[in-house]
Amino acid sequence: MRTGGRPASFTVADVIAAGKRIGLNELTMQRVADALGVTTAAIYRHVPSRSALETLVGEAILDELRLTDDPAQPLVPHLVGFALQLRRFTHDHPGTAGYMLRLFPRGQSGIRLMEQELRALGERGYDPAAATVIASGIATIALGVSVAEQEQAAVAGSEVVEHALTAIAGSALLRQAKAGIPHHTSEDYFMLLLTSAAEGLVARLPPGAPIPAPDQPQAPAGGPATIPITEKTP
Repeated sequence: MRTGGRPASFTVADVIAAGKRIGLNELTMQRVADALGVTTAAIYRHVPSRSALETLVGEAILDELRLTDDPAQPLVPHLVGFALQLRRFTHDHPGTAGYMLRLFPRGQSGIRLMEQELRALGERGYDPAAATVIASGIATIALGVSVAEQEQAAVAGSEVVEHALTAIAGSALLRQAKAGIPHHTSEDYFMLLLTSAAEGLVARLPPGAPIPAPDQPQAPAGGPATIPITEKTP
């Protein structure tokens, strides 16, 4: 960290570049200041908050994501392919999955990606509202699994994993379940999960169909309909 002498000259672009090198998982104002050889106060003169820094860096990283789409591909394989692209990109850029799950879109890169997927689903018969429901559902599952995979990779081979395996070995039912699962990779499991999710979403909301309304409470037999209370009124 710089503590004296003539202030170093840097720009927001320098902040973003340093943030990308650090990565979203390790991103802090102090880490960026140290990378640029300046004080955190100097960073705050360019970026008002930690959340603003995360957005700047996150959007810069997402700007590198280019989704591909074959218009001739059927709907479910398209959705699974969309999910796979998110998984591979977020594995290559740790912290990006969590960034997208917390709030999306929050900048121009996110908007570009969302608009691209909505257009792809529009070509397959969905209006923008229904396309948003389908795309958000698939993305939420894909990103959640990606976060879980990265968390598991971080503890692979550690003592806590050995303790967990020992605990599992103590359960006859879990041993039976584990023995019955064929050998598979994490991507095999991802494909199974996302294919099933895509098929279920498409069955529930097929192209051209309106978004189904949430189930309404049923009136008790012989009595008036009830209205759920969500907040107290004076």
